[in-house]
Amino acid sequence: MTNPIPEKVINYNVYDDTDKLVGITSEVTLPNFEAMTETMSGAGIAGEYESATPGHFASQTIEIPFKTITDQSFSLLKNRGRSLVLRAAQQSYDMSEGRTQSRPLKITLRGQPKGVNLGTMSVGGMTETTNSLEILYVKIELDGRTLLEYDKLNFVYIIDGEDILGNIRNMI
Repeated sequence: MTNPIPEKVINYNVYDDTDKLVGITSEVTLPNFEAMTETMSGAGIAGEYESATPGHFASQTIEIPFKTITDQSFSLLKNRGRSLVLRAAQQSYDMSEGRTQSRPLKITLRGQPKGVNLGTMSVGGMTETTNSLEILYVKIELDGRTLLEYDKLNFVYIIDGEDILGNIRNMI
């Protein structure tokens, strides 16, 4: 596919290790990569700027929303070091062929449970129960190629094949 225009996620499923999680609502809030920074100022600097520490990011959370209260919500509260895998079909428009194409997107996450919001109870309504997990590991693969791998506890931060923390790991 040449010159693809990324369009949207066609559909996706969420897996807890190998078991498909059922009852997921339409959206999963993915973790935010907000760099840890320090404000730099002093002699010879005209003002100040935020200096990012390579490969260091603020706390990251993912929210898994269920339509109703299920046993899977409570299973996710157990701290077992399991992986969550989001598998999606992502649509792109191929300009050279003049048609839409789909490519696989896979996001693997590992972390610790932070809690569960049981939601609300109403007649004929969903409870909208939400699990929150603190993310310690993220791997994003698009069409079989690893775009990002981040492992907070093992000091790994690889972007598009480049090991950003490799030299630093060797120094410490």
